[in-house]
Amino acid sequence: MEFTCPTCGKSLPRELLVIIPHTEEHIINEIKKKHPDWKEEDGICKKCYNYLKTQMKPQ
Repeated sequence: MEFTCPTCGKSLPRELLVIIPHTEEHIINEIKKKHPDWKEEDGICKKCYNYLKTQMKPQ
């Protein structure tokens, strides 16, 4: 079964779905800024998750 990542639009196997832990509120807020219809239970693909996590690291 596949899902479509709501942030990048790619269709991927369901097992690659990432549910963002609630403790990463900064990532959740960033996704909601760019994708207002997104809900946490929608998840995102691992590539988008890793990208956002890397971009939002404190410098």
